Amino acid sequence: MTWLAYFDEIKNRLGKRKGGFSKIFSYLDEIKYPVILETGTYREENNYEGDGCSTLLYDNYIKYNGGKLISVDIDPKACELAKENTVFAKVYCEDSIEFLGQVEGEIDFLYLDSFNIQNWNNDWEASSHHLKELFAAKNCIKEGTLIVVDDNLNQAGRKLKIGKGRLISELMASLGIKPYIDDYQMGWIWEELE
Repeated sequence: MTWLAYFDEIKNRLGKRKGGFSKIFSYLDEIKYPVILETGTYREENNYEGDGCSTLLYDNYIKYNGGKLISVDIDPKACELAKENTVFAKVYCEDSIEFLGQVEGEIDFLYLDSFNIQNWNNDWEASSHHLKELFAAKNCIKEGTLIVVDDNLNQAGRKLKIGKGRLISELMASLGIKPYIDDYQMGWIWEELE
């Protein structure tokens, strides 16, 4: 099997994340041996429709294309499940903000999905957590790093979305960095500021 055959087989199970993941993998296809770092790991078996199972997708991408996958989560049960179901992922059971602040080396792709949103009408706690993750990752983000935040919704009557990526979206807009992905997953390609 090839990566394209694997993804073609699984992509229709991704629901609202199908378009976002397609753009993510198109981006990664342009990088030889990409370094992927995700916060939030595999936590429920085969829940592609609900959670997206990004850890499994990235692990299979690395299997077929090479590269490196780092996954961090604070939940020991999720970390154990991820370790049992991946081959190439290096899974760390730590606080994501502290972990990101200690990462050495540059990454090509940062996927932020570590904080479950409990109330879509009050996204402050989740969106501020992911903004903290972004700032903590400042030493490993480089020009061209793809940054994606999961779990975002359009809000009736508002241009901006609500969800885990709301504050990062506002930050990127203020910096003039346009979205690369603008869907349930939101993503930007980092540009160094002058």
